Formats: sequence, C-alpha cells, structure tokens
Amino acid sequence: MKLRKYLRSGNCATLDAGCGNGAFSYYASSLGNSVLGINIDSEQVRKCEEFRAFLNLDRERCGFKVHNIYDVLSLGQTFDQIICFETLEHLKEDREVLKLFRQVINPDGVLHLCTPRRNRRSYFGEVLSETEDGGHVRFGYELLDLEPMLAAAGFSVNRTDKAMGFFSLKIEELLNRIEMRAGAISQNGRQEILRTLAFLCLYPLTFLDVFSTTHLCIYVQAQSREPT
Repeated sequence: MKLRKYLRSGNCATLDAGCGNGAFSYYASSLGNSVLGINIDSEQVRKCEEFRAFLNLDRERCGFKVHNIYDVLSLGQTFDQIICFETLEHLKEDREVLKLFRQVINPDGVLHLCTPRRNRRSYFGEVLSETEDGGHVRFGYELLDLEPMLAAAGFSVNRTDKAMGFFSLKIEELLNRIEMRAGAISQNGRQEILRTLAFLCLYPLTFLDVFSTTHLCIYVQAQSREPT
C-alpha cells in the first residue's frame, strides 16, 4: 500500500488517532498537513515529541497530546482527515469510536483506517486481552465487518487496499523477539535502541511484499456523508 496516494496533502487539519510512535503524524506533516497526534500513553507521547525535535518539525504543525480516544469530542476541533492505523482492534467500543470520529470530521472529510485482518494466524506473542491494556481485544476485521460499521457511523467506503505482506510479518515477528529479549536483558533504553536499529536494517525487505500473495492487514478509506 502506498500511503501517499491516499492521504490528503496540503494545508488540511489531520487527526492521528492512536498515533503510536508518531510515524504517520510526521509523514502527514511532511505533506503539508497541520497534524495532531493523540495517544493515551504519556511515555509514547514524550518520545514522539523528542523525535519531532530531532526531525526539526514545527510543533505548531505537528503536535502531540496525551488524550483518550473516547474523549475526542473534548478536543474542541474538527478535522479534514482522520488517520486511525492499527488502533481500532485495541478498542472494545470500536463502533462508538467510529461514531465519535464522524462528529469531529468535516462534511467532506476522509477517514483512513488500517487494521489487521480477522482471518489470519496470530502474530508472534499475540494474546487477546479481556481489557484495554494495550493489547489486541480482537484479532482484527475483514472488509465485510468494517463496511456496515462505517455505514452505521455515517461513513461510506471509497477505497480499499491490502497492507503488510509475508515479509513485513516476518520482520515484525523478529522485531518482537528482539524487543522481548532486550527487555529481559535491560530496562535502561537498550530495548528501544536495539529495536530501532533492527528496524532500520530490515525495513528495505518490506518492499518484497509486492510479491506476496498473503496480506495481513486491510486499508479502508471512508468519506463522511450527510445523514439521510
């Protein structure tokens, strides 16, 4: 999946809901967007802000905030596009979150969703959680799951795509192994350093996914629509 052909460029207000390490926030900012990345994890937000400074990005154009996705209305803002990648499967009230997105997106706004597929084998070390403790509360979704959920929330699907093939999966599993091993060795930052170095070395191999017939994630672009 080539993200650039789907994200809006130029001066548009973008919400990165569940921004993780901030990668998509930085990328949207590079396209000229005014971006707000939210995450409930204060430590991850701190790291995002540190890396933003390293990239020398304008904090007014690429902001981060510790914020609960269920409380998105309290931001008091509306957005031209919302990015929600690898997040919905962590939330128990997924349908409610989609309805909240509809309330903070502009009439012609676009929602970008990317989630693991429901019909896949488990990732290395993946265990479903009964509570929202940072792990997956469900394996994921298929398009047949997401389409009616989006329609009920006031969106219509524009485009779909596949993401994360065999090689990306193997790299992700290797990175998880490295992270677990480093975490067992030390808690003084070695875990993050090793994972970052491994990612930089292995990332070029993800381009081999174009030859993969198995895709582990799906992308959906949805447009907000007026109620009928």
